[in-house]
Amino acid sequence: MNTPTHVVISALALGHGRWRSHCGAITGGALIPALPMVVFYLTERIVLGTPNRVIWSTRYFDPAWQGFINIFNSLPLIGLGAYIAWRARASAWLAFLASMAVHSLTDLLVHREDAHAHFFPLSSWRFVSPVSYWDPRYYGGLVGAFELLLIIGGAVVMLTCYSHRSWRVIAGVLLLLSLLPAVYALSVWVR
Repeated sequence: MNTPTHVVISALALGHGRWRSHCGAITGGALIPALPMVVFYLTERIVLGTPNRVIWSTRYFDPAWQGFINIFNSLPLIGLGAYIAWRARASAWLAFLASMAVHSLTDLLVHREDAHAHFFPLSSWRFVSPVSYWDPRYYGGLVGAFELLLIIGGAVVMLTCYSHRSWRVIAGVLLLLSLLPAVYALSVWVR
């Protein structure tokens, strides 16, 4: 899934009730599993000058990069951290880790060849979903449209139903990020 979708799903699943004030922790937990992908891409593309086709066809599958990515998407490691946070009564950390778990669990549904080893370090097994969030051969177009609707609908729910100001700011940013490409495309096509 795309990162804004993870933020919306975590916000909708966790951003109310007793965790409504943990906006930063929940948003951070939704973002952190994607951080190694950003580091990977920037290192390969900008630092090493690797062409995009090589990044996604070869370098992404390098065992060292996969290990780095899997650490941040590991359900056992997230679970261990959540247990420690729960024992320490650290509710912000628990919200953060719960959001990481939501991110990883939703990724299970829409990753094919690019699937993570979500049970690392206990297992290197990867669930290869029949659906891809990006590949049109495996419903990527439908998933992309669904994600856009989910971001817009989720952001509207956050704007109208969440009383915490931080959630409204995040919802506004998500709406802006999701609508900017459409506004740009329309401005180019209308000329």
